[in-house]
Amino acid sequence: MRPCAIIRRPRSCRAPVRLVLLAGLGLILCLWASPGESPAASSGPTVLIGLGDSLTHGTMDATNNSVHTENAYLQRIANSLAQRLPLAFSQPYLNLEEKRIQPFQVPTNLGVDGSDSFSMEGVEYKMRVGAPESYVSPELLADALLPSLHKDKYDKVLYPINLYRRAATSQIDSAVWLLAQAAPAHGAQRAIVVHWIGNNDTSAAALGSGGKNPTFLPVPVEQIRPVMPLLSLLLRFGERRGLLSFEPYTSESLERNMTPPGEFAAQYKRLLDRLQTEGATGGLETHFLLLTLPYYSATGYLFDSEDLEFYLRKVNPEYTVPISFKRVAPAGQPISDPLAGDRISLLTFGLMYALLDSGYSVEYVNQVLETDGVQQDGLVLSEQEQQDIMKRIDAFNAAIMQAAASHGPSVHVIDVGQYLNDRLTGKIELRIGDKILGRKWVRGSGFTLDGVHPSYTGQALIANYVLTEMNRAVPKLNAPTENLEAVLAGDPYVDKDGDGWAPGPPLEGTGITEVLYLFKDPDDGNASAQLVLPEDVWQRITRALLGEVLGIPLMRTEAERLGMTQP
Repeated sequence: MRPCAIIRRPRSCRAPVRLVLLAGLGLILCLWASPGESPAASSGPTVLIGLGDSLTHGTMDATNNSVHTENAYLQRIANSLAQRLPLAFSQPYLNLEEKRIQPFQVPTNLGVDGSDSFSMEGVEYKMRVGAPESYVSPELLADALLPSLHKDKYDKVLYPINLYRRAATSQIDSAVWLLAQAAPAHGAQRAIVVHWIGNNDTSAAALGSGGKNPTFLPVPVEQIRPVMPLLSLLLRFGERRGLLSFEPYTSESLERNMTPPGEFAAQYKRLLDRLQTEGATGGLETHFLLLTLPYYSATGYLFDSEDLEFYLRKVNPEYTVPISFKRVAPAGQPISDPLAGDRISLLTFGLMYALLDSGYSVEYVNQVLETDGVQQDGLVLSEQEQQDIMKRIDAFNAAIMQAAASHGPSVHVIDVGQYLNDRLTGKIELRIGDKILGRKWVRGSGFTLDGVHPSYTGQALIANYVLTEMNRAVPKLNAPTENLEAVLAGDPYVDKDGDGWAPGPPLEGTGITEVLYLFKDPDDGNASAQLVLPEDVWQRITRALLGEVLGIPLMRTEAERLGMTQP
């Protein structure tokens, strides 16, 4: 095997960085080959590059770590491809504290949790941050010189590509550099680029959280005031200052948190233009796989009336949703459309559950949904609002297909969005063994505990579909797919005893993830063993919600004044 090619070190690196790079360069630059495969194989390796958001990053349970990433769809695709050809692929694995495990290893999975079509280029989109114009943000670029200086997810994922480029680096910059310089230097002959972006161009609207100026949170502040008085006081302070909003589900809020179709189409085309033109200078045979977007309103994160009654009756058997929230069909017929009816967020549901568990009455808890018989608008995602989000996603998918059609035969659309919509909503039944996968939280077996990111089985389902379409698009691959029954059997997010809870992974959580893990099944082999919330549940929820707002300077200052940041 010939020695790995040497990439010139960045001139702008400080001495400590140069020493570390020089010391490990010979080993680090052999990083892409799969175990047992040589990057100098006679045919040259195929480089697998991932671009996108949390789905590509490998997020589960609202957190990032190597345990989750190893079970995500892109790693599963890499495992399959490595059985058929010399593969160049590298994950930017994070440990359980979300710190990079091998920071000087060049990644080829460039997906970053939270990315949208604009932050792919390091741009903060104006509407989502309440700014008059979009702008380049250092928080959306890898610009740290040392791993100890990593301050955001872009540093953690894209480093050290910014060192080699000698410039602050976005996802697209990183992909272009890999295609034009790094991959050819290692003798690569072909590149496969999986490009899945656009989910976060509507996600804040569907999730009811995110954005800046104000930041949206689906929290019933008035109802939680008795159990979290200081936090409620802090949240109301943020609302008065225009920093926070607790009415995410209004037409105005939704419109603000969704990219206009024309701007999405123009930006998506720009991304593809850059990948094709700037990345083409390396001379690789490159295949771009563009994945379409599923409906965010079909995720387990959004609870309908049946979900609420199923779970809240575990706490109080007398619980029933208000009539204004109840799903009603004509002539008394049951509603079969899983996208019909109103919904609330998983966070709102969790707070309602904890209030009932703390002894508050059904009437009190239902004030989250309605007041004096009138439905609350801001915390309830109406059926019409769901339709508005789906129409926007349809427009994005049309733009993706149009962009692909105008960029030549090396660009292929993989319509995974429609594939997931059909199966998760039950339009096409997806049976794996004795389980039918669906959109329900936990009970549908398709999502992790955050209700947004796919379970191990959901990830394998995505990987299999992409691999099947990839085999059609890329000559001589014939990559195998996974046995979904085997994946499901070992999936910690599957409710095996049918009680509505799942055991989840054997990990500890912090922040919002700690709250999610309060809802783990204590015994998934015994349906009568129901979970019990801890006595300090409200302290834990307070810590988690504090973590969501303390990044706002004025909120931190006020929290310090209230004595809420003390250990």
